[in-house]
Amino acid sequence: MPHNDALAPRLWQYGRLQNSSAMVQSWTRVNFMYDWNDIRIFLAVAGAGSTLAASRKLDMNQTTVSRRITALEEALGVTLFERDTRGYALTAQGSALIDVAGHMAAAAGNVSLRAEHLVRASAGKIRVSAAHSVMNIWVLPLVSGFRQLNPDIFFETNAAEHYVSLENGEADIAVRAADIIEGDTLIAKKLLTVHWAVYCSKAYLASHGMPGCVEDMNSHCILSYPKPMMQSVGLLKWLEPQLDPEKIVSTADSIVTMSASLRTESAVGVLPCVEADPIADLVKCFSHEKLVSGLWLVASRESYQDLRVRKFMKYVSEHIAR
Repeated sequence: MPHNDALAPRLWQYGRLQNSSAMVQSWTRVNFMYDWNDIRIFLAVAGAGSTLAASRKLDMNQTTVSRRITALEEALGVTLFERDTRGYALTAQGSALIDVAGHMAAAAGNVSLRAEHLVRASAGKIRVSAAHSVMNIWVLPLVSGFRQLNPDIFFETNAAEHYVSLENGEADIAVRAADIIEGDTLIAKKLLTVHWAVYCSKAYLASHGMPGCVEDMNSHCILSYPKPMMQSVGLLKWLEPQLDPEKIVSTADSIVTMSASLRTESAVGVLPCVEADPIADLVKCFSHEKLVSGLWLVASRESYQDLRVRKFMKYVSEHIAR
C-alpha cells in the first residue's frame, strides 16, 4: 500500500524523548479538527466500498455517513475517496492514510480493553472460565478456599465447553484441558496430568460385556464427542481414526453429558477418571497410556498484571487436588 509522508503529520506529530538508557518514541496529537467517529466511518466505508453498506454496518443513516466523510476530507485537506455509481474507492491519498487510521482504531480498542481491566481490578472481581466438569471438580472448591482467605475478592465463574477469548477480555483466568497452550499473549502453567479411560454402565456390562482394548470398542456401540472436540483434544484425536464410524450411536457435547449418557445408553465411551471413578453406576473397561491430557491454568498478559489474578493463580498452583 502506498505511503505518503507528507500526509501523516496531519494526523500525528512524531517526536522523540531521550532518557539516560533508551530512545523513547512519543506520539502527540496535532489537533482535533475531526471527530474520532469520522475515522471509524472512514475505515468502514473503505472496507465496505460504499456509504450504504457502511451505514448498515455502523447502524447509521447513509446521509450522515456521506456527510461525515466529506467533513473528514475537509478537516484533513485531502480527498479520501473517488465517488462513482459503483461506490467509493480509495484515492492514493486515502490509501496512504488507511494504515494510520487502522492503527488508531487498534489503539482505541486497546484503550477500551485496558480501561475495562482497570475497572474490574478496582472492583476486586476475578472472572474464571472452565468447562463444566473442570469447574465442578477443581475450580469451585479452589475459589471457595481462596475466598475464605480473601473475602474481599469477588468471583464471577463461567462454565462453558468452548474456549473464551482471554486476549479479548472475556475472562481473566481460564482452566483448560489441553495438551499444550500456545500464544505469546498468554501466561500458562500446567497444573496436572488428567488420566482418561473407557467406561460403560453396570447394566451394559451385564448384557454385553466390556471391551478390553481400543480394537474391542468396534464390537460395541460407542458414544463419541462432536467432531470439533475430537479434533482439538489430543487423546480424542488419537482415538478417533481407530473407531468404526458405523458403531457410533450418539455424541455428547461435554464431559458432563457423556457421563450422564453412559449411565442410560447401551454403549461405551471415554471419560476422565476423576469424573467417572466416583460414579457407582459406571465401570472402567480399560485405560491406555495415550488416554491422557493436561490441565492448564491460563491468563492473558493483560490480566496477569492484576495482583489479585496473580495471587489466585499462585493459590491454585499450590492447592489444586492432584
